[in-house]
Amino acid sequence: MSTPSVLEILKPAIGPSSSHTLGPLLAAQDFAHLIADAGLTRGRIHVILMGSLAWTGAGHLTDAAVTAGLAGFGVQQLRVRPLRDVALRLSQEGSVRIGEGRFDFLPARDILFDREAEVPHPNSLDFVLFGVRGGRQLAASYQSIGGGRLIGGSFSPPGRLGEPESELSMSAVIQACEDRGESLIDYVLRTEAAEHGHDPEEVMSRVGEVWEMMRDSIEAGLAHRGTLPGGLRIERRAASLYARLQEDPTGSRLFSPEASLASIYAIAVAEENADGGAVVTAPTCGSSGVVPACLRLLQERRAFPEERICEALLVAGMIGVAAVSRASVAGALVGCQGEIGVASAMAAAASCYLLGGGVREQVDRAAETALEHYLGLTCDPVGGLVQIPCIERNAAGAVSALNAASLAMLSGGRDRVSLDATLHAMRRTGMDMPSQYRETALGGLAAIEDLDGDGLPDAR
Repeated sequence: MSTPSVLEILKPAIGPSSSHTLGPLLAAQDFAHLIADAGLTRGRIHVILMGSLAWTGAGHLTDAAVTAGLAGFGVQQLRVRPLRDVALRLSQEGSVRIGEGRFDFLPARDILFDREAEVPHPNSLDFVLFGVRGGRQLAASYQSIGGGRLIGGSFSPPGRLGEPESELSMSAVIQACEDRGESLIDYVLRTEAAEHGHDPEEVMSRVGEVWEMMRDSIEAGLAHRGTLPGGLRIERRAASLYARLQEDPTGSRLFSPEASLASIYAIAVAEENADGGAVVTAPTCGSSGVVPACLRLLQERRAFPEERICEALLVAGMIGVAAVSRASVAGALVGCQGEIGVASAMAAAASCYLLGGGVREQVDRAAETALEHYLGLTCDPVGGLVQIPCIERNAAGAVSALNAASLAMLSGGRDRVSLDATLHAMRRTGMDMPSQYRETALGGLAAIEDLDGDGLPDAR
């Protein structure tokens, strides 16, 4: 596979999961396009969810995403029409319209959660269109490889599981910047044009839209109250936390008001994501609160203009590109180190750039420092929901990023360990991690039945 674009790392999405919600949504849309392109008008659609998609797909709304995608709903439509409502209505109709035809599709009957299948990737799903008299008319297999990116169908062909996607390394990026005397921003814009056909104006415009969405997700999270969906009965608390912090603006009762504010912003976005709201993958939905929390805090504290924030997002995106090129951001493949760990590295690099850090001595160092402390972090969503421990991990990732940026700015000379080396360690660690700790909800916190310590099993 080729090196991904920064616009693939930072893109509009709907929660709660990029691998388990956004990816299957896009796969279903693609299969619908294949049906329409083939000129087919009748039949029955059958979907098989396998691996991690089978274990935690219900909690991640994978079945709802597949249903909406087959009916032609995309991210933009679902930003204003809740995914659950759309899927419920469609499931009651018993069919979906695709192109000039209408096809039988009843999610309760036609979506199979296959937990026993041997699959090439833990986020695998198959689509089959059967004819009215039986027999396959069309089939396609997909793998959701992290951050809403797909292989299979009309997308890129698969590579070898666990192997780097491309030859890109941050060391090579840094050397290219030094050899050409260009900034990291110049490098990103030049490669976006050369490799992906995105001119600088288009890139900056789309990154500006991404930043607007990030701001909106923070504001929505600070405004909304109530209980998150699912059996855990988690109360949304970003609004109340923010109100309490405003009552003590000097931080007289807090160790660091800045750290608390960044944490609250991250929680606000993570709660929006958990509720199926609109967020930006950075690099995933499950870790979408880290980067916007850090950038909003720095903009408020240092009055950085919008253009500088957008440039910082390009830096964050470049770190994400390196991560998906050399390792993975899929929790089902490498654990949460690939989600919160990479998000923290992205935010640390972006923050360091805003503070005036050099690309080798500070930006790379900040990203590496943030990531190395998340090596081995498991992906263990309780009840298969992106709530516990995911929401608070976003807060921790934001604070870790700011600390890593601060340390990098204070440190002198080059780091002994590069980001490339840490990404290599992350990939190897993830591949060695038992599957119960990689987004199957079978290990770690997800395996604890008595969450509140009252001696009684909690509702799931």
